[in-house]
Amino acid sequence: MANPNKKLKLLIRKIIAEILEEETLAEMNTTANIDGYQTPYAFSDSDEEKHKKEMKSRAEVFDYKSTDNKKSNTIKLNEGKSLYHIFRDHPDLTPRQKIGVTMRQINKSLTEVEKYLNVTSRYKSENSVSSGSYWKTTNKYLAKLDEKLQKISRKIREMK
Repeated sequence: MANPNKKLKLLIRKIIAEILEEETLAEMNTTANIDGYQTPYAFSDSDEEKHKKEMKSRAEVFDYKSTDNKKSNTIKLNEGKSLYHIFRDHPDLTPRQKIGVTMRQINKSLTEVEKYLNVTSRYKSENSVSSGSYWKTTNKYLAKLDEKLQKISRKIREMK
């Protein structure tokens, strides 16, 4: 048996060597020791002024303030504020918009959860995995998920 295995190994090595000889390396590049570019808009079509305007508008959405003096550029800190207060005090949206946007985002997130559950359920049934063979932590997570879903269901009923 050892002799046919050796012949097979030699044949595979010979084929791989032939394939590697046919393909030539056109270009090789590595950036392991190179710092990043210092021009954030180097690979875009926009000019510097347009880039500054875009960056300023993006920064202001996230409560940053931009000035020409880099030393005085500041970040508005939300230290000590809860998520509710940040949400409540956000100036760009009306209360109706805030609720609508949030519900849309929750719906997207729950759709993702549903996709994961569908894939996992299908996998479980195809592989005949019984619920009794789960890890202890898996059963704990299932119980926590069940509790969370019940709380979510109650909140949704309150929102209607």
